[in-house]
Amino acid sequence: MLQRANSLRRRAVGRLRALDMVQWDAVPYGPHPRQCLHLWELNDLCPRDGWPAVLLVHGGGWIEGQWQDFESQGPAWCRRGVMAAAMNYRLAPDHRWPDPLDDVLAALDFLHGQQVDPDRIALWGHSAGGQLALMAALRRPELVSCVVALGAPSDLRTMAAEGGLGAQTLPQAFADEDLAAASPIAVDCPEPPPILLVHGSADRVVDVEQARAHRRQRPDNVGLIEVPDGDHGLRWPPRTALKARRQAMDWVMHQLAPAERKSKWKARKKKKR
Repeated sequence: MLQRANSLRRRAVGRLRALDMVQWDAVPYGPHPRQCLHLWELNDLCPRDGWPAVLLVHGGGWIEGQWQDFESQGPAWCRRGVMAAAMNYRLAPDHRWPDPLDDVLAALDFLHGQQVDPDRIALWGHSAGGQLALMAALRRPELVSCVVALGAPSDLRTMAAEGGLGAQTLPQAFADEDLAAASPIAVDCPEPPPILLVHGSADRVVDVEQARAHRRQRPDNVGLIEVPDGDHGLRWPPRTALKARRQAMDWVMHQLAPAERKSKWKARKKKKR
């Protein structure tokens, strides 16, 4: 019931925010039905070098989820002058590792062929989507300006050993021998892009120690916003969680440093005669 209510809320908020935006639904980046994007673009003059862009990667334990999880957030990015792309990817158990990572990389390649600034593309993912965003950024850092991962597992080996809610879907998505290679904390990346982790201290799905350990592993490249008493979805406590999400969006905008737009809607002062 709560999930359906949240879905309806996202849809209503998204439609209000998306007024006067150009949208493309089910844009394919690959042949599989799940390999598609939903795009939001501001109905405005495009910057000379192309739009800054953010690729949004949904969670769901690698076995479920859909782009509509970002139905309200996509237009919010667009209002900031950033093209937003929310992706679907192939799901386990039919498509196990590394298929979902291949999909994120394919979606990134697709974005680079669109009307975007190739030097200003961010990744944003939640939970399993956060793990995929981190892995894509560490595997292909030349494609990514920065990455935000919310409630994301960084060490699948530790998560599998400790059990718990987050580990329940691991056997469906990963072979045991894949856990190390699929752990962002274990990826050797000499020059990783800037990374921001956002994690609730009371997350019962992915323990906050996952984010803390990743921060310790890469202190020069990884920042951490820890939400006191925050849950896995970062919806609770409401004010604190909302503040953390807004801080993360502001951080992305700072990293992208988009060029000033000369909006066709910008009010122009009349010249005095």
